[in-house]
Amino acid sequence: MTVDTDVVVDLSPGRLIPSSVKQAVFIHDGGKCVECGSSDNLHFAHILPYSKGGTSYSAENVQILCARHNLSKSAKII
Repeated sequence: MTVDTDVVVDLSPGRLIPSSVKQAVFIHDGGKCVECGSSDNLHFAHILPYSKGGTSYSAENVQILCARHNLSKSAKII
């Protein structure tokens, strides 16, 4: 059996939002969707999408959205 030592594995957290950022955003947004004020089915969402170069490590690029608003946003910049 041979081991392929040329395999590169990306172990970076990427789009995962750190707990410390989530805590800051939750406090800043008051635990509610910034679009409609709902407190049900909340998601932490990137303002500038990760796929467009947005960071997960800055509370300024993360907001709380309800499921409806987050899913309707997809990868658009709002």
